[in-house]
Amino acid sequence: MQSKAGSRFRPRRAKPGPPRFMKMSVQESNTAELLHGCPVVTTAGERIGVVDHLMVDAVTHQLRFVLLARRRQGAVVAIPWHTLYFDSEKSRLVFYTFA
Repeated sequence: MQSKAGSRFRPRRAKPGPPRFMKMSVQESNTAELLHGCPVVTTAGERIGVVDHLMVDAVTHQLRFVLLARRRQGAVVAIPWHTLYFDSEKSRLVFYTFA
């Protein structure tokens, strides 16, 4: 899309109001306490990380993302909750994708 000469790009303003997601720590939820430190692996069993925080939808109060603990200056990794299942035999979360 082309713009007219002399026009400027104007970024969209964020909607006023509360944030869409809330970060939950161990002290705020029993679920967060149960999952904190839980290993997250791929379907092949390769370790991705461990659960650090949960992200909950502020409107529906449903769990949406699992945040993994950082590794030495690493980026924050957020994994959608619906892509994880709990392996009760090995007490871990398994991240699966459809190939």
